[in-house]
Amino acid sequence: MGRSLGEDGNISLQIVDCVAKREHTDPLELPPLYDAVDPDALDDLFASGRQNGTTQSGRIEFQYNGYTVIVEFDNGPEITVKEEPELVE
Repeated sequence: MGRSLGEDGNISLQIVDCVAKREHTDPLELPPLYDAVDPDALDDLFASGRQNGTTQSGRIEFQYNGYTVIVEFDNGPEITVKEEPELVE
């Protein structure tokens, strides 16, 4: 499930929203995002490029609430939320 962001949204809030939709729950029912990643640093990373008009590109991947969250950015960030693969013993 990929999602492109508008210019006005904080990426951390969008991530929580994407995971909540996958879980069919309210975003407030999820654990805090800061347990997985620093949301302020994540928001700042994406906001700085929009504010100064520079082109950024990169990829951030982390685990949150049983999902792998991938944020890829080139001209704008895109969030992908996928289930973590089960470990085979």
